[in-house]
Amino acid sequence: MTVKKIPIIQRLIDIINAHREFPAMSRTIALVSKQTSATSEASVTELTNTILDDFALTNKLLRMVNTAFYAKYHGAGRINTVSRAVYILGFHHVRDAALSLMLFEHIKNKALASELRESFLTSFMSGVIAKEMGRKIGIKDIEEAFICSMFHDLGKLLTRFYLPEEHQKIRELAVAQQATEDEVAVSVINTSYDTIGIEMAKHWNFSDSIVYCMQKIPLYKLTKPTNDLEMTRDLSIFSNKLCELMNKAPFKLDEWKKTLSTFKHRFDTCFVTDEKMLTDVLETSFNELIAYCDNNSFSTDQSHFLKKLGFLIKGQEMSKKGEKDFHALAKKPMQILDNLSDGEGDSAEVVTPEDILTKGILEIANTLLESFTLNDILRMILEVMYRGMEFTHVIISIKNSREPYMDGRFGFGPKIDKLVKLFRFQIDKSLNDVFNISLNKDSIVLINNIDDVEIQSCIPALLRTAFNAQTFILIPITLRKLPIALIYGDWAKVDPKMLDPKRLRYAKTLRNQAMLAIKQSM
Repeated sequence: MTVKKIPIIQRLIDIINAHREFPAMSRTIALVSKQTSATSEASVTELTNTILDDFALTNKLLRMVNTAFYAKYHGAGRINTVSRAVYILGFHHVRDAALSLMLFEHIKNKALASELRESFLTSFMSGVIAKEMGRKIGIKDIEEAFICSMFHDLGKLLTRFYLPEEHQKIRELAVAQQATEDEVAVSVINTSYDTIGIEMAKHWNFSDSIVYCMQKIPLYKLTKPTNDLEMTRDLSIFSNKLCELMNKAPFKLDEWKKTLSTFKHRFDTCFVTDEKMLTDVLETSFNELIAYCDNNSFSTDQSHFLKKLGFLIKGQEMSKKGEKDFHALAKKPMQILDNLSDGEGDSAEVVTPEDILTKGILEIANTLLESFTLNDILRMILEVMYRGMEFTHVIISIKNSREPYMDGRFGFGPKIDKLVKLFRFQIDKSLNDVFNISLNKDSIVLINNIDDVEIQSCIPALLRTAFNAQTFILIPITLRKLPIALIYGDWAKVDPKMLDPKRLRYAKTLRNQAMLAIKQSM
């Protein structure tokens, strides 16, 4: 997507592309957000495939959904497949996890300046406040409120992260003029923070709701919202302004209560709140943020913002020394914290293909004992094969009920939607192609090298023209010698480890599970 011809924004794009600090945001995260929006018609398979395209995101997301924070959604059983996570948690919670993960991965960056780490935490806290407040005032889509609030100040965040010299000038000018950074930013970078956020969000294909909620409106111009989106935007402004206020709050609890009361009344035209409601929201949000930090191995002791929240929300007076230390540290916004211990690094779990296959088979076996739909099980089986067998593409085709054809149903891999539609072949015992050979013999067929002259006549044209695979495997699924389905998996290059006999045994086990699922569904 093209952006406005604003020099600072084009410069920002160039810097981001060069440093690739936000690769997940510009690719996977934006697509996840789009596919999980209320207006999206994306399927579970499409969302799963998007997440699986990013190996790092896949593993981090699965690690996250198995923490205590998400246990209330999936019970005691461990989730080992993205398909299962999407099915159990639902689109909104997966979007929550994926988008918030982006912030937390940067928070845990040991070389990130302390002020920037605090900015990421503040953005996340504003999202949590919006979600909790949204529940109280009856917002229909509280997950959207969470995301919109979390990215409300994206422009400021990106300026701090990628344009530190310009941001320092903005800070100094704001202090000199006794104004806010938002008010003086235009005089330094020739555009506003919210314009940067909006244009970058459009560039990354963020949803229209997120873009709309980045609009800054002076508090005195707030009016009663006329629709849900305006309410979400007002809630985004409220939660972000509240976090900004807490960052600047006085260290006396009685002064803070007066400040909070004055702030609350500024939003009386938008939604009705009282002091107890606001206190409950802040306490619940703080507890949720601390739990989230714990589950993501982020040391809360290193955050002055979290200490400040604890003081204001829990009512724990800060000592004079603590107050003095806080102000001293606040004057050093670019201090580098190299000695942070956040639990990541060498101790992080290494997930091997064999782990994926073993754990995936166990999860499928447990799911077969529960209430399930056939598509859910087949999707899980395909995902385990895709990740564990390290396929480039994997597709399951199902026998057409009206014609003697196998039609592609769904799959995983690059450009899979197009390939699934192309994957169609005739079932005919007289044909001598690899598809029918596999079905007729009810045997797994493995083609090591598609260019081998001895098998040229057996290779269907579509595998050469559309898939461009070097090595592939066909796994037939039959019942009472009648073909029901066929799983196709390929590798772009010949790799001996792909053909490990142990992996092939896993493939047979997964086929047997698919057959059992089909039998139980008949």
